[in-house]
Amino acid sequence: MRRAALTVVLLLLPLYATSGDVYRTVDAQGHVEYTDTPTPGSELVHVVGGHVASQAPAKIDGAKRADEQLSQESAQRAMQSDLAQARTEQCKKATEAYQQSIRARRIYKTDDDGSKEYLSDADADQIRLNNRLEMESACKDSQ
Repeated sequence: MRRAALTVVLLLLPLYATSGDVYRTVDAQGHVEYTDTPTPGSELVHVVGGHVASQAPAKIDGAKRADEQLSQESAQRAMQSDLAQARTEQCKKATEAYQQSIRARRIYKTDDDGSKEYLSDADADQIRLNNRLEMESACKDSQ
């Protein structure tokens, strides 16, 4: 019984030893080193039947493409979030400008020298209308 268990363990030992990832690195002098620890610039290889076989370039390219696609999708989600935040801020500012123009009894413009020039009722109503239209446009896009 012990002999059978020992035989099975000895037969399975090479399979266990080759099941991990193997990394290949070449140093500045051109010496090749194989290790089970990844290092910067190392290449993932597999041990097949006692011989080292490099990972297929198609698999490496596929992994790079998948990483690039995930990176691009992440950047796109961040951009969408930033756009939504900017639109919300624009809506808030346009709403504040409209509310301020409605609350104001008189609307004025400031000259270059700092003096106030009060607008006529018709001009003030036009500014209120423009503020209302701007608010509707900005808030429509933010929803």
